[in-house]
Amino acid sequence: MQTSHWFLVIAAITPATCATRSLLLGDAERGKALFQGLNCIVCHRVSGVGGKNAPGLARGRNRGFSPYDMSAVMWNHAPAMWATMAKQGVTRPALDEQQAADLFVFFYAASYFETPGNTRRGRELFLARRCGQCHGIDSPVLAGVKPVAEWDSLWDPVTLAQQMWSHSRDRVRAPGRPELHSQPLSAQELTDLLAWLRSVRPPDHPAGFAPASPESGRTLLVSKGCTGCHSGALTLEAHHTRYGLTDFAAALWNHPLRAGQPQTPLSHEEMRSLVGYLVATQFFEERGDAGHGKRVFDRKRCSVCHDNPSSGAPARAMMAGRMTSFGLVAALWKHGPEMMKRMQRQKIAWPHFAGSEMADLTAYLHGLEFKRRTSP
Repeated sequence: MQTSHWFLVIAAITPATCATRSLLLGDAERGKALFQGLNCIVCHRVSGVGGKNAPGLARGRNRGFSPYDMSAVMWNHAPAMWATMAKQGVTRPALDEQQAADLFVFFYAASYFETPGNTRRGRELFLARRCGQCHGIDSPVLAGVKPVAEWDSLWDPVTLAQQMWSHSRDRVRAPGRPELHSQPLSAQELTDLLAWLRSVRPPDHPAGFAPASPESGRTLLVSKGCTGCHSGALTLEAHHTRYGLTDFAAALWNHPLRAGQPQTPLSHEEMRSLVGYLVATQFFEERGDAGHGKRVFDRKRCSVCHDNPSSGAPARAMMAGRMTSFGLVAALWKHGPEMMKRMQRQKIAWPHFAGSEMADLTAYLHGLEFKRRTSP
């Protein structure tokens, strides 16, 4: 399916269809504040900001990265994290389920700045698409067209998305340039193009990061008339995406225009709300296979404690109907060190999980059986 079509699909979802509806949508702004307030920034870096004693949380993740993957990564590395925090005198923060959701959306959106691109392909694309006919690098080529050296959008993903949307409107009306009408960009092509442009114009300021809170995003889709077209068969229930901010920007560039319908303008603040909503919506529904999850539960020896009332661990019945991958992350941070001590007394090794195992385990503990669906 083309990128523009995926954008239509994403826009049509409503929170009422989702398994984690007890939570608010993850909020990148709240997540960014938590990243600093909970002292994650002391050890971890995101977008070049933070400590260097632990891996960068936004680096090396692909578009399929999910809350299940985050919970697996945290569980797998928790003992080492706790040891490092104790050594450095960093207080282990308490983390609830909503905060875990907010942090995840922040990490995912921030990975925009870490998306790998190929500078050679980017330069070739700039030449092949004849971008240089209008856009100079250091100086203007056409009157009224800023050179690349003056583009703040190279470093601010929301500004980029807003300008891509506006530019897609302008190029259609541009006289004498009909070839631009049929020049779509894939997310990878846009990533490569940005990699090259950033290499020839290194930043003189830190990268920006500004998705807004998602609550107004859904309202915006209605007020702008987007849901008049983005409904019916174009829903997200059967299509699960893992879009980063470059994917959204490319989708906005490729967005088809309806005959006789001018493209609705979007301000920077409106784009912030829209992007914040669309990023968060992708991770609101959780799916796994409960049958596979039971096998994970048995194989990892979870039953030794959770099926034993004398262990002090919560019974499975307490988790039914309320467990999510974000809940697993919260449980790890609240009870993990004590859990590790109990396991050591039982001579049970600390479990390691793959993201798919976490998805299935969550479905089993939650008590809802979903058919596993592979992310695109």
